[in-house]
Amino acid sequence: MTYSIRKFLVINLLIWITLATTLTVIGNYILDQRDIEQHLDSLLGQSGLVFQALISDDFKTRDLTQIQKQFNEIPTIVRQMSRSGINKNINLEDKFQFQVWDAKGSLLVHSVNAPLAYLSNGVDGFANIKIDGRTWRSLTITDTDSNLQIIVGERSDSRVQLARSIARDDIFIMLLIYPLLGFMIWITIGRGLSPLNKIAYEVSNRDRSNLSIVDSTSVPIEVSALVDELNKLLSRLQSAFEREKRFAADAAHELRTPLAALKSQAQLALKLKDSQERKAALDKLISIADRSTHIVQQLLTLSRIVPEEAYTLTDISTFDMHRLTVDEITDVVPKAIEKKIEIELISPEHALALQGQMTSISILIRNLLDNAIRYSPPNSHIWVRLEEKKQSIVLQVADNGPGVPPAYRKRIFERFYRVLGNKAHGTGLGLAIVQQIADLHQATITLESTHPETETGFCITIEFPKMRFNKKN
Repeated sequence: MTYSIRKFLVINLLIWITLATTLTVIGNYILDQRDIEQHLDSLLGQSGLVFQALISDDFKTRDLTQIQKQFNEIPTIVRQMSRSGINKNINLEDKFQFQVWDAKGSLLVHSVNAPLAYLSNGVDGFANIKIDGRTWRSLTITDTDSNLQIIVGERSDSRVQLARSIARDDIFIMLLIYPLLGFMIWITIGRGLSPLNKIAYEVSNRDRSNLSIVDSTSVPIEVSALVDELNKLLSRLQSAFEREKRFAADAAHELRTPLAALKSQAQLALKLKDSQERKAALDKLISIADRSTHIVQQLLTLSRIVPEEAYTLTDISTFDMHRLTVDEITDVVPKAIEKKIEIELISPEHALALQGQMTSISILIRNLLDNAIRYSPPNSHIWVRLEEKKQSIVLQVADNGPGVPPAYRKRIFERFYRVLGNKAHGTGLGLAIVQQIADLHQATITLESTHPETETGFCITIEFPKMRFNKKN
């Protein structure tokens, strides 16, 4: 099942934004109620002090009926003020209510909407009073000069209503900007994902044979890992295709002559009537077939060895280098006996633990031994030496052959390269295989003559690091 990254991000971001906004509104509602209580208590206190200042000693001698009548006319005055331009949503007459009581407990005057019941607990200061099922927030101030009690109050539900109104406005604003927020998130995520679309377009529109790496110069950090892995995959594919092409070209190049020789030798054997000559021709035919088989085996080996970084190796294990070398020497002993060549192994008695790909190392040893036997004259000697160092194991193979002049030593690892004048049969692939296996194991190769004065004989030294690989590979 496929899904859209853009939709996933948009939906989840909106969900989290909604949750965060909801928690913010709830938190603001709780905090606003506290702030509103403090603010309105402050206004209530200021109003009480203003009323106290307006009351003088002759308040009792005034016509209280006339004063109350004036208070009752306040709603009419407010409505006139509203018509004259004051905001109609502001309720001036219901904000604060007040009462004035004398020492005998008589209500002298009060605001229009103030309750007639005593709006106080009898103690100066703030108090919450419940009258007719409604809670009031009141402030009581006693004027010591006139012995009058001024009570200023406000209904608590109006405060709650104010907090709810603020929360409602917050929610309204949130709902108003929500579609715009979703649209902007959609556009922003789309622009953020545009490098992926660009890479997909570049890959989908290139030629099928184009395995060049994808340009990662303008790729975001989050996508760079994906592009790097894609480029590594393309590089591996390019290398694999090149190896296949190289194998086909090498096989065609190297097998053309042996196949032609096989045909001509077979035709010659058919024409010969003398049994001895026919046998000699058939023996030659078998020799050519053996050489062709050797060429194919070397080509296949070379094509399977991937000249990439060492961590791409598989089947990494720790093995005994001494035991592996003994096994490979045992396998080539019959060839050495045919040429009367003696092979001497010089190695420590204990096991030599080496970490690497045992199959590849065995191919390397076999090619070194095969080359030494192939290029050594009859009745000669081959030395195989193993040495253990602190961080490495050294393999050395030396022979009494014609050797390789220093001028040619850099080229002997090239594919199909053979030193001029060399009459020994070979494909020119053995040391190329050795080079690739050594590179895969981060090993170093040193070439020198067995007899430096005459520059004869050949000695190759390979030093392998003991622990180079991660066992997880």
